[in-house]
Amino acid sequence: MAFFLLTFSRKNSGTAELEAFENRDEAMERFIAAERFHRDNGDGLGVVLLIADDEATLRRTHSHYFATTDELIRSAGGR
Repeated sequence: MAFFLLTFSRKNSGTAELEAFENRDEAMERFIAAERFHRDNGDGLGVVLLIADDEATLRRTHSHYFATTDELIRSAGGR
């Protein structure tokens, strides 16, 4: 299992940054630091730490973090 730190825009769809970690403690430290930074910065970015077998699985199971707004609308049956 790998740990993935995603930094994303709360206003627009799509991931701004994706970091992978093998070490849980390192991933958690980075998550806490990133969360504090973006909260205090007020830049509108959110941070989430997820666990998956690999990046391909993560992108499939959490596709909403990677899709654009138009892609999400299309997948929901719109436009």
